[in-house]
Amino acid sequence: DSVVWADEIVVVDSGSTDRTPEICRELGAKVQVTADWPGFGPQKNRALEQATGDWILSVDADEWLTPELQTEIRQIVAAPTVHAAFRIPRSSSFCGRFMRHSGWWPDPVLRLFRRGRARFSDDLVHERLIADGSVGQLSHLLMHESFTSLEEVLHKVDRYSSAGAQMM
Repeated sequence: DSVVWADEIVVVDSGSTDRTPEICRELGAKVQVTADWPGFGPQKNRALEQATGDWILSVDADEWLTPELQTEIRQIVAAPTVHAAFRIPRSSSFCGRFMRHSGWWPDPVLRLFRRGRARFSDDLVHERLIADGSVGQLSHLLMHESFTSLEEVLHKVDRYSSAGAQMM
């Protein structure tokens, strides 16, 4: 819902079971469903290949934009800028509480960029956006609900450690 104002929404889905493709299509998104899961970086690059706009904002399914960030992004893409990409401060929650310490705050993430000027690394986990050009900084928050329960934390640690071992 926090990105429905965008000119184009691209969703790449690999086997969700919660009606994600149908919900996204109902909201006007271009949806590609794939049978495989190549990892976070390659999956995000699949979405980049589908995007046609001048600017791309990459948002994960557990993230959303504040109204202030929506306004700031609209202003950035409407005006000339020397930057190829922008970092956004991210506020992450852990089991229902937003973290303000432990390296989780302000957690700047590179997510807004000119099409053709950045690409995601091919890492299976902890992918990063690699920008070709200068990087600016936005001031309003990208919200992130990282974990809702301890069970979810343990499940994610298990998946990420296995993927990390596979990468090594």
